[in-house]
Amino acid sequence: MSRRRLALLALAGLLVLSGCLGGIGGGPASDDQLDQPPETAYDWDTNTDVSITVTNQTTYRAVYDVSAFNESIRLAEGGFLGTDTPVSIRSLRYRYPNGTVINGSKFDEHGGSVGTQDNALVIEPPADDGKMAYSGDGTPKQFSHPIAVEEGSYTVVLPENRETSVPLFGRIVPAPDSTITLDGRLHIVWVQATGETLLVRYYLPRDVQLFGGLLIGLVGVGVAGGGYYWRKIKELRERREEIGLDVDIEHDDGDGPPPGMG
Repeated sequence: MSRRRLALLALAGLLVLSGCLGGIGGGPASDDQLDQPPETAYDWDTNTDVSITVTNQTTYRAVYDVSAFNESIRLAEGGFLGTDTPVSIRSLRYRYPNGTVINGSKFDEHGGSVGTQDNALVIEPPADDGKMAYSGDGTPKQFSHPIAVEEGSYTVVLPENRETSVPLFGRIVPAPDSTITLDGRLHIVWVQATGETLLVRYYLPRDVQLFGGLLIGLVGVGVAGGGYYWRKIKELRERREEIGLDVDIEHDDGDGPPPGMG
């Protein structure tokens, strides 16, 4: 195989990994993933356009008010080489206003659709009202998700006993309109979320305590080490003085006139 062909194959591989070719052909998500039962039953009684609950296992559940967006939502996240890739979800459900719930694999049969387009996951619910929900995976101590409903109201509920107030450990982007702790869980609310992505970095209070203890320990080690080397330098200086290496002997017989008089 020629070097040129190898180079073309390598470039194609990079494009596939980066998601540049992800929009060609598209294709629906796996029915098994879409129909997988959620770890916890979805709470359909929400007060904002989008309500997201983050769990201790770094998974999340998102519930949408379908009437808050036009026809469909697009879910994409940053991928390799800075290109977008479709968000991976599971346990997709749609709930009609009368309470009937259908699985994600049945969206097509009821007038909706699920597929990828232009490096994004595109979900069109079966109707223009009701609720829609799905689950996904996050990362430890940080949650990020694309803002699919521009200027919609969002709520993110963190796991129990998590905080965001210490700047080095916590961060919320964009800035929320309000935060409130209910039953030990921090609720973060945006009245009109703008931008491309919600980002919430959070921590346990013990993380700050452990870091503070570690910092104090490092400072103590530094002080002790500095004191040790200072003593060694002092001892070395005293030894040099004892053997006369650092003693300057000035010869002054006192016979000469004062400076400037000779």
